[in-house]
Amino acid sequence: MWAKTARLIVRYRIAIIIALLGFTSVMLYQATGVRLMYGLPQMLPEDSQTIIDWRSFQDQFKEESTVFAIGIEKDLFHDVDVFNEWYKLGRSLTEVEGVDTVLSIGSAFNIIKDTSIKEFVIDPVVKRPVKSQDELDLLRSRYESLPFYKGLLYNAENNYSLMAISMNNDRFNSTDRTEFFGEVLSKVEAFEQDNNVKIRYSGMPYIRENLSSLVKKELGTLLLLTVIITIIILLVFFRSIKPVLISMTVVSLGVVWSLGLLNTLGFEITILTSLISPLVIVIGIPNCIYLINKFHSELNLHGNRAKALTRVVSRIGSATFMTNATTATGFLTFVFTESILLVEFGIVAFFSIMSLFVLSILVITITYSFLPVPREDKTAHVEKRWVLNLVSFFTHLVQSRRPLVYSVTVIVVIISVFGLLQIETSGNIVDDLPKNHKTVEDLHWFEQNFGGVVPFEIKVDAKKPKQITKSSILKKIEETQDLFKEDDSFSKSISIVDALKFIKQAFYNGNPERYELITSREKAFFGEYVENSSTDQSLLTAYLDSTEQYARISLQVADIGTLEMDSLLAYYFPKIDAIFNPKRAKQDSLLLIVTSNEDSSVSDSIARYILKRNSPAKRVFSSLYLEDDSIAKFDLDSVQFANNERTIGLLNAALNESYMGVSITGPSITFLEGTNYLVKNLFVSLSLAILIVALLMAFVFSSLRMIIISVVTNLIPLLFTAAIMGYFGINIKPSTILVFSIAFGISVDDTIHYLAKYRQELRLTNNDIGLSVKLALKETGVSMVYTSIILFFGFGVFSSSDFGGTQALGVLVSLTLMVAMFANLILLPSFLMSFEKAMLTRWFKEPFFTLLDEEEDLELDDLDFEKEENNTL
Repeated sequence: MWAKTARLIVRYRIAIIIALLGFTSVMLYQATGVRLMYGLPQMLPEDSQTIIDWRSFQDQFKEESTVFAIGIEKDLFHDVDVFNEWYKLGRSLTEVEGVDTVLSIGSAFNIIKDTSIKEFVIDPVVKRPVKSQDELDLLRSRYESLPFYKGLLYNAENNYSLMAISMNNDRFNSTDRTEFFGEVLSKVEAFEQDNNVKIRYSGMPYIRENLSSLVKKELGTLLLLTVIITIIILLVFFRSIKPVLISMTVVSLGVVWSLGLLNTLGFEITILTSLISPLVIVIGIPNCIYLINKFHSELNLHGNRAKALTRVVSRIGSATFMTNATTATGFLTFVFTESILLVEFGIVAFFSIMSLFVLSILVITITYSFLPVPREDKTAHVEKRWVLNLVSFFTHLVQSRRPLVYSVTVIVVIISVFGLLQIETSGNIVDDLPKNHKTVEDLHWFEQNFGGVVPFEIKVDAKKPKQITKSSILKKIEETQDLFKEDDSFSKSISIVDALKFIKQAFYNGNPERYELITSREKAFFGEYVENSSTDQSLLTAYLDSTEQYARISLQVADIGTLEMDSLLAYYFPKIDAIFNPKRAKQDSLLLIVTSNEDSSVSDSIARYILKRNSPAKRVFSSLYLEDDSIAKFDLDSVQFANNERTIGLLNAALNESYMGVSITGPSITFLEGTNYLVKNLFVSLSLAILIVALLMAFVFSSLRMIIISVVTNLIPLLFTAAIMGYFGINIKPSTILVFSIAFGISVDDTIHYLAKYRQELRLTNNDIGLSVKLALKETGVSMVYTSIILFFGFGVFSSSDFGGTQALGVLVSLTLMVAMFANLILLPSFLMSFEKAMLTRWFKEPFFTLLDEEEDLELDDLDFEKEENNTL
């Protein structure tokens, strides 16, 4: 089949060239439209409860703005000039299109009571630039009398201040975000320079903008470095410009196709998909090396270009296809994670790598069919002495020092297992940025002075409309806020309680001692003010939904790791739930007795006691039990609970419905859950990759024993990598979980090439295992060494990244593939030599599917490209 494929490629090469140029033009046009992702990457599937909760929260509280925070390391209340400039800065930023509001000590407002119209009205604290220090001191006293702003806009301990700039999401998440953000930053930076002060920048929009900018920079930088390193190494290997140009043509087309596919599928460039273009180059070059090396080897044997090209396609075409398929499969398994971030990466990477096979076969075969036969000195690289000496050394180890090979392997495995046990799972939003990056430093400054900038939201569900403003529930919200006051990981919390306290203080003419919750009796006194005023309503609606069934408590949390966040949630959530549902603990203990007590009468009586003491639960239970809302005919005493799964299930549902709902959401939670989700699915995707690759090899080699030793050989490098991560404190996180699937998919390529050649040699040597192992090493060893060096330095380029995760990915994959080379050139042949006849199953010798075409070269000596070309004209 592959011999016929080679002849068809040559016969229709002009038509194929035209088709390739046409398709590449389409993909190039598509590639020009590819866009960066401006939002946070979504790591969780759409049906995840965490995502559902966050979407619901955004809908209920109309989250339309994103807050960018700037902080100033200066006491503004002791510098009239700087305070006035800060005031003017806030006013100028409100004029920028896309900025909704600006809140700072220069633009804050007070609420005052207008008795003439019985309304609460907004009164700016600062109405104009101050003229003297006395006026500024008076202004400071006014702020100190407004507890609402304490810890929110300024830090009373060191007098640092911040400015919160709310940005409209429609513009911030658009293609002109960089221009918009640049307009805001230019004003702030001008203020910083003019006043010689230190400004700190943070907030989710700032972090996202920096990450997006770095991704954009990375795409170009990594691509350029990969190209340069690859060209240098190819020149060193081939000592000829033609193989280099041909190889770079193949991978350049692959890059264009991958970017075009990205846009065609409607995907955006993320921190992961930005790696696909460099990956295409690094993974595509080994294809070219195997094919060109085979072409040059054949020319050295017989000098017939037609026969050489036909054998290139026929003898290693299937092997190249299989190696690309196994590598692509390693990426495709990410589809099963259902994480949008990984699914998009996996799909594009799969098709990009498979397209490399098509491009390498077509471009190399067609190009060399036009070019003159290379001179003998241009094909001498296949006989390089240092490579041959290295392969000879490997052969010596396999034939004479196998006990040493196995001893070293056992030691490596034992040490690796201990390292594996030390790996931890962790990550935070800026984890991949350098520790000395300004974004990270500024984030830590905000965490130290204002408690963090990552949104952390608590949603309270009263279960019925118009219930959330009841005094009893407001007290519970206030008690919940008090939980976080002493925790430095959190900023000051804001809720409807703070808004109502602010309004009460206004009703009592700004008396700070009246900054407290409104009592039920007080509501009657100024209820008319609330009804008439729009001021307090706008303040309340930010923390209260339109049905008055849901309320939010807004905090910002420090960018702590996922392990710390897990502990934090485990500590706070039970405490919060106990505040809103104090009866839950007692009722749960009683419910446990109902389900576990052997005395049915005791179980029934306790279940009835629970419902009789909980009227809302009883109503829900009756409607569920009767399957309608008719309570009149419901007789609780007749219901049997003991050993009755239905009634116990209904009891559970009724109790849960009677409790107030409490949930914690926000970007901090979605990131935490996303990280945990990806890590959990890492093992699923890796297991699937191993399984699928094993099935592919079973299809090719039809030998269970051969599959086992192949998989074991390639698992050892992964174990080694895991050990490196454990010993050097490299955590498993979203940016490093790619290491194992990428490394396994690529390392198994060498196994396929070697075993395919080994099986072919077995036939030619009449099943002489020792000679077959030696010949297979000599034939494939040179290409394996070349490709391993290319891959080592190619992935090593990733270590120049500004992202810690990408750096780790580059270093770890490079090390893994280098270890995989030694495993495939030393350990795998050693297994074959040691087990000898056990490996020679009938199915392995007589495969259903042949990787290397061993049929005779019929009529190849007479094949003339000039004749083929004339036939196409």
